[in-house]
Amino acid sequence: MKALVKRRRRPVSGSRTSRAQGRPNDVLIEIAKTAICGTDMHIYNWDAWAQKTIPVPMAVGHEYCGRIVELGSEVQGLQKGDRVSGEGHITCGYCRNCRAGRRHLCRNTVGVGVNRPVPLPSTWRFRRATPSSSRTRSR
Repeated sequence: MKALVKRRRRPVSGSRTSRAQGRPNDVLIEIAKTAICGTDMHIYNWDAWAQKTIPVPMAVGHEYCGRIVELGSEVQGLQKGDRVSGEGHITCGYCRNCRAGRRHLCRNTVGVGVNRPVPLPSTWRFRRATPSSSRTRSR
């Protein structure tokens, strides 16, 4: 598969990488669209923040949408072909803030493509009721 990979403590480069081995709670997403955010620019420029935060090597990127092409045996509520978008922040679900519904304040948050290389449990299905005028379409 194609990926932007930070292999060394230098700028990011595009390369081919092996496909991650799926686990029972994983989905494989065929990426249709991606985006670049401020975090990606820090990583690309390899500034002081990136140097102390990003483990190398790392496949970077955490803003994407696509379709599910494979499902792990334990995945529930999703189907092959579902259009999904990834969430870039993985929270623990167990800390005081998570249990109180304040996951945005989780002290154990891990950033996909920042502190964690593979966006496995971070997928959300688009509701089918979303008006087509507001959807992003692949060409």
